[in-house]
Amino acid sequence: MTPHVSDAVADTRPRLDLRSQLVLAGACLTVLFTAFEIKSPVFSLGPVSFTTSKIVAAIFIFASLAFAAGKISWYLSRRALDVAVLLFIASNFLSVLAAQDKPGAFKFAIRLVSAALVYLAVSRLPSRSRAHLWIAGSVAVTLGIETVIGMLENFISSVQWPNVLEPFQEGVITFGTFYNVRISATLPFPTVFSIFLELTLPLALAFGIWCAERQESRSARRWAAAATIVFIACVMIVQVVTFTRTALVATPLAFGAGAALAYMYGYSRRYWAYLLLAIALLLVTVGFMTLFSNKMAARLDVAPQERHYGVNYKLLSFPQQLRSGQTAVAKIHVKNTGSINWEPQGSDQVMLGYRWLTYPDQQDYDLGLGDNRGNVPNVPVSVPPGAETDIQIEFVSPKENGEYVLVFELAKAHVSWFSSAGPPPLIIPLKFVNGVSSPLTIPQTADSFKAGEPALVTPARTQLWKAGLKTWEHNPFLGVGPDQFRLRYYDYMPDLPHDDRVRTHNIFLEAMANTGIAGLAVMVFLLARMVWVQFRLVRNRSQGAGARYVSLALLIASLAYLAHGMVDFFLWQTGISFLFFIYLGLTSWLDYEVRERD
Repeated sequence: MTPHVSDAVADTRPRLDLRSQLVLAGACLTVLFTAFEIKSPVFSLGPVSFTTSKIVAAIFIFASLAFAAGKISWYLSRRALDVAVLLFIASNFLSVLAAQDKPGAFKFAIRLVSAALVYLAVSRLPSRSRAHLWIAGSVAVTLGIETVIGMLENFISSVQWPNVLEPFQEGVITFGTFYNVRISATLPFPTVFSIFLELTLPLALAFGIWCAERQESRSARRWAAAATIVFIACVMIVQVVTFTRTALVATPLAFGAGAALAYMYGYSRRYWAYLLLAIALLLVTVGFMTLFSNKMAARLDVAPQERHYGVNYKLLSFPQQLRSGQTAVAKIHVKNTGSINWEPQGSDQVMLGYRWLTYPDQQDYDLGLGDNRGNVPNVPVSVPPGAETDIQIEFVSPKENGEYVLVFELAKAHVSWFSSAGPPPLIIPLKFVNGVSSPLTIPQTADSFKAGEPALVTPARTQLWKAGLKTWEHNPFLGVGPDQFRLRYYDYMPDLPHDDRVRTHNIFLEAMANTGIAGLAVMVFLLARMVWVQFRLVRNRSQGAGARYVSLALLIASLAYLAHGMVDFFLWQTGISFLFFIYLGLTSWLDYEVRERD
């Protein structure tokens, strides 16, 4: 194995002054807030909403500028990726001119500016300060917290966790219906969480290996190795239960390429061995879950999906006539046709609730009872799959005349109504005339009155790719404007169901559709330049071990981003956007440090 320049040289460097420490601390906090962003903006200034992550980033940027006072020429000196980042931002602002929704497009371009300023501050971190290890350490801490949260959410039944994390959560649902495993921790979607894991694990692993190699005793190194293996295993388990199939391909590809590069360029044997171990743990976890978890088997299309929450309703007794505002009692027989127990208490508590919907517009009618349900009874006993029971429920009728649908159905505490997962509710259509009810005949079945919004049919990726190409064909030079494809694709493929949450699911098609051929060229230049600089750093054997480990970790993360980016696009999400530009900045910083030393 080729020896490295030891990091011990750094121990002779002068102690960091307060301004340098503040800048590095700001960088670390910015990393942390890529994962922990409160979903509600703190305040707005014109078209820009300031979230917690943007506020922390702004503090970091101002600290960086304060650090640069008195040495502006150093701060303004060119770094490896400056031109690529500047062109990327300029292409987005240029495409705003072509957007129909110019305020929305401009707002998105401003969001990218905030990420580019984070890049600027990271690429100008204090020289000779081990800034790469500060960033890598903060990434490791952030990933560790996210992994713990992910494990708790999935494998420990506790109703307190969703309440504790609620400020950071954004209404997350995995594939299918609500009863599937919820594993996005504080990030908005499982796919976003999966790319977060792909981007952060390489740096966390690099930091862990560097720390382990600095241990003086053999026993300490063994404990560090054991802790590293456990950490990798936990991350891979959490990655698998995001049920993001692309991650199951992108992660082995990126880590395998990283292991090959580590072997070729004389890295520590521990480094490439851990990368191969991560791939093995991922594959073992997938195989184990496919055999013993219907969720994974269904996700991989090797088994039909179980219905966890199934129920048959039968109305046993109901008043022949109701008066407006009357409190009455109904008795309902329920049979558990699902695969889980219904419990009267605890985290698996199941209850019978009701709601009145106005007809035909199906709007919730406010009974004036606070939660629109009144008192709801729990199932009287534990009800295992196949068992049956009777539940008596007290309900209040509407105060105004009109046509209504009374909906009875089971709900799971802290989760949702059962009909959100498929089984239709029990419905009783009634009309009130002169304060007295009578039966109402309607053409709809109970399926039409399921809880929540009607499910949107998301277009397939191949359809979105075609839509992206058609959008670009009609707007070849400037595209339709930053972040505008999701609002405009149905103009060019009107047969597709419209869902303004979807993008092209490809980083290059997204650039083409939104910013035209110029934006595509800039995106290709930025990504190619990024990978080339990182590869150049990986081949440089004159760096200290920590810098070399971080350099390879950045390249692995970039390869994962590129592989996953063939079927997804992530820069719309502030946390991933900031993390991506932090990595760009760290790449530029490492390259500048190498060139200055050489």
